[in-house]
Amino acid sequence: MTQTNSRIWKILWWSYFALVAITTISSWFDIHSVSDALLAVFNAYALVGLWGYLRRVSIGWRKFWIVYSALFIAYAVYGVGLVASLAWQSHAAMYYYMVVGAVLLVAPQCLALWRYGFCNASIWQPTQVAA
Repeated sequence: MTQTNSRIWKILWWSYFALVAITTISSWFDIHSVSDALLAVFNAYALVGLWGYLRRVSIGWRKFWIVYSALFIAYAVYGVGLVASLAWQSHAAMYYYMVVGAVLLVAPQCLALWRYGFCNASIWQPTQVAA
């Protein structure tokens, strides 16, 4: 990959981070129940994991992020599946667009969280303190 391509990917990832941050923060203003609050906290952790992935910084424990990425992917598949079932039942074009939008919104985050927990072993190495 050339340096130009690498720069483009970084810009795209950080733009995606900004979009996810805006949607996560805006969801905090729509909390009406305890379950809404729990989902807001759950999604905020995803934002933290995405930031750690983009900065290549270990945050917390790797085992936590492995479990969290699996839970987030299951949550994303469930959410997209609900919208897809609505599209299937109603045959409304709006729901089909919502399925595409939901996949485009959660797929990069699922990929980043999966890579953060499973593939970036180098950032989880204990650091050596120089004496």
